[in-house]
Amino acid sequence: MATVANHIDAVDQVVCSNISTLANQRDLLSQNVLGQLRNLVEGVAVLLHTASGDAEHDYAAIEAALAWVKANGRLNFVSKFHALLQPSTSHYTFDEDTSERLMLRYHEYLLRLRILLRGEAGVDILGNLESFPLDQDPALAEYHEKIALEVDKPGRATSERWDRYYIHKTRPFVTGGRVYYEVTFYKAVNRVSKADRIIGFTSIDIADNYSANLGLQAATIEVFGQQMPVTLIRNWEVSIRPCELEHFASIVGQDTKKVRTDSAEYKFVMGRLTAGSTLLDSSTPRPSATTT
Repeated sequence: MATVANHIDAVDQVVCSNISTLANQRDLLSQNVLGQLRNLVEGVAVLLHTASGDAEHDYAAIEAALAWVKANGRLNFVSKFHALLQPSTSHYTFDEDTSERLMLRYHEYLLRLRILLRGEAGVDILGNLESFPLDQDPALAEYHEKIALEVDKPGRATSERWDRYYIHKTRPFVTGGRVYYEVTFYKAVNRVSKADRIIGFTSIDIADNYSANLGLQAATIEVFGQQMPVTLIRNWEVSIRPCELEHFASIVGQDTKKVRTDSAEYKFVMGRLTAGSTLLDSSTPRPSATTT
C-alpha cells in the first residue's frame, strides 16, 4: 500500500504534467484534471489527519480523515470540495464544456488547498496552477487587482463601523495567487428589497449560514481614470438575531423568555457557532464587538 506522501506526489505530477502539456487545450485539460481531483483531496485529508507522510493511504484512512475534516470548522472548505467532487468525478464523464466550467469553479478550491497544505504540512503541490488558462477579461482582472491592493493595504485593517447583516451570496475571485471574495449582503431586518443590497470585498471566507456582524471600511479605487468608492469587510463574527432564537424555540415547543444579546447564554451560543463554522484568514484578528 502506498504512503500518503507518495499518493499525493503521484497525483500532483499527473495534474501538473497535464497543465504543462495542454495549457492551449483547456477543454481536454479540464477533462483530464477533473478525474484526479478527488484522489488529491482525499490524500490531503489523510495527510492533515495523520500528520505523517508515511501513513498508509487506504480506505479506512480516507474515511477517518474525511470525518475528521468535516468536524473541523477551520477545514470545512476541504469537506465541501470533496462533496462537490463526488458526482463530478465518481460516476460521470462530463463533456468538454461542462468539464471546463467545473474546473473554473474548482480553481479557487485548488488554490486554497495548495496554501493549506503548504502552511499545515510544509508540502508544495500544484506548482503551476497559475498556468491553468482562466481566460479572464483583462479589464476585470485589473479591477480585481486594485480591489486586492486595497484589501491588503497595511495599516488599514481596522473597521470604521459594525452592524448585523445577512449574507446573500459570496463570489470568489483569484488575483496575485490569493483568493478574495465579492460579498453581497444586506441589513438583518425583516423587510428588504434588492435596492438594499450592499457589495463588499474581503479576503475572509464568510459563512452565509447565519446573520453576522460585519466590520466595514470605506475605500476608493481608480477605474478608467475615475475614483470609485468600494466597501471593504475587515472583520466578521456570527451574530444571530434574538428573534430568530425565539422563533426556533417556539418551533420545537420550548417557551423562552426574551433573548438578550448581553446574556451569558447568548454569548456562549455565539462563541460555539463562531468556533465551528467560520474560516478567518490567519492575519485577521478575531473581533470582539458587542451586538445589540
